[in-house]
Amino acid sequence: MMKPSTADGYDNEVTRNCERVLVTLIRGLGPWRDSIFLVGGLTPRYLIERRPPDVPPHAGTGDVDVVIQLHMLADTDAYHTLEDNFRRMKFSRGTNSKGTPVSWRWVIEAAAGMNVILELLADDPERSGGRVMELPTEGGSVSALNIPHSSIVFDHHRSKIIRAETLGGNGVAEVTLRYADLVAFTCLKAYAVDQRDERKDAHDLIYCLSYYEEGLEAAATEFRAALQGKHKAVVEDVLDILARYFADDGSTEGYLKIGPVAVAKFEIGEDADARERRTLRQRDVADLIKRFLKAINA
Repeated sequence: MMKPSTADGYDNEVTRNCERVLVTLIRGLGPWRDSIFLVGGLTPRYLIERRPPDVPPHAGTGDVDVVIQLHMLADTDAYHTLEDNFRRMKFSRGTNSKGTPVSWRWVIEAAAGMNVILELLADDPERSGGRVMELPTEGGSVSALNIPHSSIVFDHHRSKIIRAETLGGNGVAEVTLRYADLVAFTCLKAYAVDQRDERKDAHDLIYCLSYYEEGLEAAATEFRAALQGKHKAVVEDVLDILARYFADDGSTEGYLKIGPVAVAKFEIGEDADARERRTLRQRDVADLIKRFLKAINA
């Protein structure tokens, strides 16, 4: 599904309802709630705790993306708990870009006329990206979309308690959320920038690096540590992607590359009279990545 191409296409109320869906989901998953980890466009809500006017607004999101641990998918009892709870929470199957129902995308009405999409993701190194992972059930009514390297979130995540009004008028609840830390989030967004043409991916990535609570030097320190860990090859690959899409090289200045242009067009739009503003934003983005990569290599 194509996302809106500019920030104007997003609505803060939809993002708040995504959080309600997330709280309802975690609360409704019973003993399996510890097996899901938030990634995707809702994650900046928790990675960046400051809000406007202290920082510019993040665009938000219209969906909830969660990575499920493979051991849960391989457990028949766990699967049936997942399926039963989805149906009890009134999720229905979503469709792909061709309008065909799929078993890894689910939809729920979070408010009158306002639907939120839930996508179930997993990481199986033996499958190619985008392949559906069937779960042990008749009819294949629940599955997960294979996203290579998404399992990095199991080693690179944070936890926090979040609170929201659950769906169905069932009151306010608190749940423990496990969500991608800056390393995992940046890695997955960098792969998204590399593999699909959706401007919001670049916006999400740059927003979190720009306004990370601990600052750019701390972000670089976390990446240096990750380069010594089990996901070393993934992190190296991602740093190369950032350089290719955002940074100067021997033939092209960074601000002219796809990454900075995507951020500027997403945040500012494509009006001719905003060209100078876009160029300035592109230069800011390219400079950020230049300083980030330099700090990692310092």
